[in-house]
Amino acid sequence: MKSNARRRSIISIAVACLPLAAALQPQICTRCASRANHPTIPSAAANSIPTTLLYASKNEHLSKRERKQRLEELQKRRRRSRWIKRYGSVSALQQTFGTGPPWGDLSPTQTRALYHTLLPRSLLALNEMGLVQVEDLAPLAYEARIAAKEYARSRCVWTGRVGVFLFDQYRSLRDKGRLIKPGSSSSMSWEEIWAKYETQIIREAREKGRELDEDEIMMQTYMRILERSCATNAMFDNLFLKSGDSAASNARDDIDLESIAMQLERDVRAILLSPRDISKAEKREEKLEKKKEKVREKEEKLQRKEEKKKEKREKKL
Repeated sequence: MKSNARRRSIISIAVACLPLAAALQPQICTRCASRANHPTIPSAAANSIPTTLLYASKNEHLSKRERKQRLEELQKRRRRSRWIKRYGSVSALQQTFGTGPPWGDLSPTQTRALYHTLLPRSLLALNEMGLVQVEDLAPLAYEARIAAKEYARSRCVWTGRVGVFLFDQYRSLRDKGRLIKPGSSSSMSWEEIWAKYETQIIREAREKGRELDEDEIMMQTYMRILERSCATNAMFDNLFLKSGDSAASNARDDIDLESIAMQLERDVRAILLSPRDISKAEKREEKLEKKKEKVREKEEKLQRKEEKKKEKREKKL
């Protein structure tokens, strides 16, 4: 009887720990299965796992440090998943910022301004502050850029959408030799993006007489994807967002881009950062602000000195 009861308890513990094992084992990305080191966006199943399972009897052999690392990894996956659900797809952006009528409600200038605002520059800022690793941010930035483009286009008036569709077809025919199928995205896939920038980085290194190892190529490719996800086409910017253009400034006012940008910045930190990292970010910003203030004070002092010297020279004359 005792042996049967013991066997049943062992089986129940093993079954309870199965979801945890599935969530914490290395995942293969559906976009780039050949890239074993590519971090994947956590699934909804992984998010539903209670953290109490980390302390189940099955894991008692783990050290306190190992349990802490697993917990941090699980929390990180959940944060990434929350961000994707809010900003990583067209449907997510529609839920966050609303939808327009079927015929569109934004002019091409307003659409371009909205696209600029939705680009994941706040993700790049997290990496620049050293708070989140580039390999974690690059896939999010890739998803966010595509979502921003498609959402902005969905808000554009129908005449603008027709023009964009025709241009996408022309570009696809020019670059790939084929038209875009109905319902397909005009954006490059993750594999195409990765291959493009990986090739660029290897070529640039060879032109400089350098040979990069696999890890260097991988990290630089992640960084290139993150940076380029925040860049825009200068030709279209000049066409729709000319500096000093009253239409462009009116577009920014009409759709309240400032509040959208503030919400993005606030949510990026609240969702992707732990409370400790949020505190670090605030302290670093305070330090940067103090440095900027000192620089401004020095410039003002120099300017006052120059003005006094100028006054003295004028008096002598």
